[in-house]
Amino acid sequence: MKNTLFLSNKMLLSLKLLNMNIIDLEDEIEKIAQENPFIEFEVFPNLNFVRKTDTEEEYDIENYEIENRSLKSHLIDQLYLMDFTKEEERIFLYLIDFIDDRGFIKSEITEIAKELAVDPRQVERMIEILKSFDPPGIGSRDVKEALLAQTDDPRLHTLINMLELLDKDPATALAKSGMEREEFQEALERLKKLNPYPANGFYDSLYTQYVEPDIFISKGDNGFEAYVNERIDLRFADLELYEKMIESGDKKQIEFAKLKYDQAKNLIESFVKRKETLIKFGQIIAQKEETFFKGGKLVPLKVGWIANEIGVNPSTVTRIISSKYVKTPNGIYPLKYFFERFIYRNEDKEISREEVKEKIAKYIREEDKNSPLSDFEIQKKLKDEGIDLSRRVVAKYREELGIPGSSRRRLK
Repeated sequence: MKNTLFLSNKMLLSLKLLNMNIIDLEDEIEKIAQENPFIEFEVFPNLNFVRKTDTEEEYDIENYEIENRSLKSHLIDQLYLMDFTKEEERIFLYLIDFIDDRGFIKSEITEIAKELAVDPRQVERMIEILKSFDPPGIGSRDVKEALLAQTDDPRLHTLINMLELLDKDPATALAKSGMEREEFQEALERLKKLNPYPANGFYDSLYTQYVEPDIFISKGDNGFEAYVNERIDLRFADLELYEKMIESGDKKQIEFAKLKYDQAKNLIESFVKRKETLIKFGQIIAQKEETFFKGGKLVPLKVGWIANEIGVNPSTVTRIISSKYVKTPNGIYPLKYFFERFIYRNEDKEISREEVKEKIAKYIREEDKNSPLSDFEIQKKLKDEGIDLSRRVVAKYREELGIPGSSRRRLK
């Protein structure tokens, strides 16, 4: 027996939309609307919103190109948003190195546990957490496990669990599935849209991502104010068709109408909830980072504190900041820029990620240029100050500072 957490389809949809940026949200709504006659949506070429003073202000939509990233960096960035212990961080970083070019971890859990000298259950737990990261299913053992991690649809689970039969004998798979042919075909089409290899487009290859802000922060009459990107308008279509289908007396039409109506209702409610959560989130950033927007120093925010302020779970805050951007008077920033991605604690105080990077830069500025510090030596210096990091994290921070390795820094 084991404890499990059950999430309703409505809750899963709400979390899914919250996790999406405005570009992905538009694609998702368009995909659902194509198969649902009760949904209407419109995408405006320019963003319009109304201030609290009832005066209108218009922003032009632009695309912003961000720097290329690898899968490993993408996963490590998400790691620093989690409240992991040092032991959990060590296991997680070790697991990342075992991910192959398709996004799988093929090594046995017992072997990894033995290498790390930890309980296999700890490794298994961290793999389950890894699979929930973006891209979904990363760190799975095989295609089947990766696909199962990407959907909660029981029909798709049925097909995934008979993949081999589906490939060899679709007719028998249809019979065993217990579905009608039309339902089976619809589930099959949805299955084809899932990603069998989670590392596709990421692993050791560079990708360019174009972003559009989800939140805008600007100077208003009463200080800095936040607004949500509202260029998507989502609503119910004319429900005359729904009433006709319900009154038709045809069992299949009635079931279809109820299914699609519930889907439309859940989508619209989740869409509205996403907007409400983002506006709360943006208003907090606008208030807390006023000094930064005026040209001063950034005050890094904490995930747990924000979660308490807007009344959500910390994992919800992590979802909000995972892939979204905000346009401010200072420029375009990823939301996670405003957060402490990890807090290192020494004996007398908390030390932020940015402060750790400043220490690394200071060590390197003061080093003997004829014998520059290696990442291992920097790691030892940090440890002497009570900051226990792995060598690979030290190397990551050094690279983020734009500082080359010791061999390239040595005077010749």
